[in-house]
Amino acid sequence: MLKSGEKAEILAMPPGMCGRRLEAIGLRTGKIVQKVSGIPFRGPIILDIDGRHVAIGHGAAGKILVKPLETDVRA
Repeated sequence: MLKSGEKAEILAMPPGMCGRRLEAIGLRTGKIVQKVSGIPFRGPIILDIDGRHVAIGHGAAGKILVKPLETDVRA
């Protein structure tokens, strides 16, 4: 699970209708997304996709396989 502000690359999308709906809003394998925020108690997740904020359900978000990107931390 990503924390707010973290970026990740999408590695795999769910099959079927759920995957097609997510692709329709711009989520695709290889796309870089950033988690903007999440609503507590299994509420929607807000993602930044190419500068657009998109809300997706907690269940759908849990079906997307992502690889968190390394963050450059300098002291």
